[in-house]
Amino acid sequence: MTHTSPDRERQMPGLFLVPGVYLRVLAETVRQLGYNDRTLYDGLDFTADDLKANDRRVFVTDAMVMAERAVALAGHQGLSFRLARELRVTIHGTLGFAALTSPTLAGALDSVRRYLQLRAPFLRMSLTATDDEMLVRLNSEFEAPGLTRFLSETVSATLVMLTDQLVDRDSAAQEGMVLVNGKLPGVRVRLACPEPDYYRDFANQLPVRFEYGQATEMMVFPKALLRARMRLADADASQMARDQCEFELQKALREQGDIAFAIRNMLHLTPGPLPSLDAMAERFCVSSRTLKRRLAERDTTYREIVEAVLKDRAIQLLRYTNQSVSEIAFELGYADLSNFSRAFRKWTGKSASEFRQEGPDPAPELGP
Repeated sequence: MTHTSPDRERQMPGLFLVPGVYLRVLAETVRQLGYNDRTLYDGLDFTADDLKANDRRVFVTDAMVMAERAVALAGHQGLSFRLARELRVTIHGTLGFAALTSPTLAGALDSVRRYLQLRAPFLRMSLTATDDEMLVRLNSEFEAPGLTRFLSETVSATLVMLTDQLVDRDSAAQEGMVLVNGKLPGVRVRLACPEPDYYRDFANQLPVRFEYGQATEMMVFPKALLRARMRLADADASQMARDQCEFELQKALREQGDIAFAIRNMLHLTPGPLPSLDAMAERFCVSSRTLKRRLAERDTTYREIVEAVLKDRAIQLLRYTNQSVSEIAFELGYADLSNFSRAFRKWTGKSASEFRQEGPDPAPELGP
């Protein structure tokens, strides 16, 4: 897995969110191997129960911590291949449905290339055609040295396993691609890392050969196999899924590059006193100076974002809880009630007590 950006300042994993379902399956796989998966969540901003929501997304910095812990526990047992086996097509949402219903394997790969960001926003896929083969390369937006092998094996194994499950055997045979002994003919995965000991335990279970110690990482697909139909090919359904993926992608792209938006999201999910600028910069894997400059480019400061989040939280607590003003001030991180009172008056023009006496907002009117 290569890295697309030589500019270290662009490598800000804190900007990315990944579906929590992947981490839920990761934890379940670790538990199936006999380990205590609860240790994976220590100190993180989510719990196992939080990940039960299908729409829950997690900052990739937290996901990396959890994955590193999982690899430390069970990586030597082929965790990457075991996890890939559990990542069935339905787990991948609309992207999985678009690939599942594509008319051909080529269309499925193109859907994955185009919309991979919806499921793994830190990865990019490129497709390069030669005379007889399609070369598939994965590029990472930032470095994660402790996870390089795990990510390369997991993503590659997931893709080839799904190919094995979804390609129509008869159609592949018509293209001269007869599957023998459960192997995808001509498909192979090339990885730069040395071959791990556990690979021998999985080699016969995998539909393709993994070649380690290679100069360039890639997956290789014969063009003849790309012409094979998918088992559930449905052009109309696939187009509907791609349209939905396109909508979700454009929304994600508008939000993803906005560091101020990412910080607001992170702060809204952070309980208790909010982190300092230095702590937030560390979370985004940059210096505090770089974070200040990035926010200045968005015409804001970290302090302004923090105050906006504190204001929102104070209003919610005053309107919808019975906590005293002193308790609310303490919960928001104010050691001195008078400081909170001054801040709240600056935000709203009223004291906290006056604001609470007005009661909750009336129900909003519905638009047309």
